[in-house]
Amino acid sequence: MKYFGIFLCSSLLMTSCATVFCGSKAKVTFDSDIAEKATLTIDGRKHTNVTFPYTTKIRRGFDETVVKAESPAYTTETVIINKSFNAVSVINLLDILGWGIDAATGAMTKPEFKFYQIDFQPKEEKSIKQD
Repeated sequence: MKYFGIFLCSSLLMTSCATVFCGSKAKVTFDSDIAEKATLTIDGRKHTNVTFPYTTKIRRGFDETVVKAESPAYTTETVIINKSFNAVSVINLLDILGWGIDAATGAMTKPEFKFYQIDFQPKEEKSIKQD
């Protein structure tokens, strides 16, 4: 009975380890070779007057994160941030409640990379044909 009590207490202390240790958001950094300011739209939320490198937090979760990068002299670029399994959630071991909390908060996943390079392409100037 004594060992069962110790096991029960330790399992309750280890509940939702990935949520506790990692949180529901992760830091990522975007970089580019352009000098002018840009606008990043991350899952519908606009970040204006961005200079590179730019570090921000994105939500963890099972869905990919879509980043749209816009700058007046360059074409719009899209970056897809895929998610991978967060090994910290393995600490839950057999604690079903902990797995459920980590899944609900998205802490079971993390961005595939912490650094993303945005390669802007200059807009082509339209030539005017004269007859």
